[in-house]
Amino acid sequence: MSGAQEWLLGILAACILCSVAESLMPSGPVKRVGKLVCGLVLLCALLAGTGKLDWSESQRWAEQWNAQLELEKQDLENQVNEEMKVIIEEKFEAYIVDKAAEMGLVCTPRVSCRMEGELWVPEEIRVTGTFSAQERAQLEQCLQEELGVSPERQVYEGEEGTP
Repeated sequence: MSGAQEWLLGILAACILCSVAESLMPSGPVKRVGKLVCGLVLLCALLAGTGKLDWSESQRWAEQWNAQLELEKQDLENQVNEEMKVIIEEKFEAYIVDKAAEMGLVCTPRVSCRMEGELWVPEEIRVTGTFSAQERAQLEQCLQEELGVSPERQVYEGEEGTP
């Protein structure tokens, strides 16, 4: 920070010096050359201080900031993925309720999904309801064909919650 302070003081001193010199110069070609010299002095004052500044601190700050942005980006992506998972699970559950209703069945499904590539696919389905063996087999087959969930990953429970 002291390097930046010295640099700004140098610029300020060059400005004051040029201002005083310009006010003391006579009009005409001397004043034009004097303005040119003052411009060069100010330019030198600006450029001279940049070599003394500690750019490594700025670089460290920028790297830390970039790392923090990456963490926040990852957190947001995870949050969006989790919210999408919940929405997709609800859509699968609604689909199962509709398919069961087409078969004349009433059930309450619970779907859990997993990420496969960039898609959420159903991993396990828990269905609560009262079914005959034939109705259960029919629903099992439908869920396997329509959603790709094998019968081993389908759990059926009675209304009281027992398998």
